[in-house]
Amino acid sequence: MTNASGAPAAGHDLLDERYGRSRKRKFDARLAWGAGGALVIAGLAFVLFGGWQQGTNIEFKDLHYEVLDARTAQVDAQVTGPPGAELVCTIEAMSESYATVGWKVVPLAQSEERTRRFTEQLRTTAPATTVSVRECWNNAIG
Repeated sequence: MTNASGAPAAGHDLLDERYGRSRKRKFDARLAWGAGGALVIAGLAFVLFGGWQQGTNIEFKDLHYEVLDARTAQVDAQVTGPPGAELVCTIEAMSESYATVGWKVVPLAQSEERTRRFTEQLRTTAPATTVSVRECWNNAIG
């Protein structure tokens, strides 16, 4: 190949081929940036949401409940948690239409026992049809 002056043509295609440059690199760079971005997003999701799968190793269950009258209910419950920890539980009373009619926060004193049982009464604003422990957590500060 020669150009108009008779000198051999050193076109961009020949130089690109000789030195390994091609347009495919731009596509590969975009693919690499996309894959890198996806990995960063996946890593962030793992860090943010990964801890939510771990339990607090505090378990609770209702053993028995009783509606004493139109304004009073009682629950007998069991909580299993770390020995020596001060635990706190919330109790909820609900009406026939699943509306909350009573709510109480119950602190449980420190105990060397892992499993603790308690009975608690709560006042309601309307007749309750069910009473249960809603949630329990460790009251440790810091």
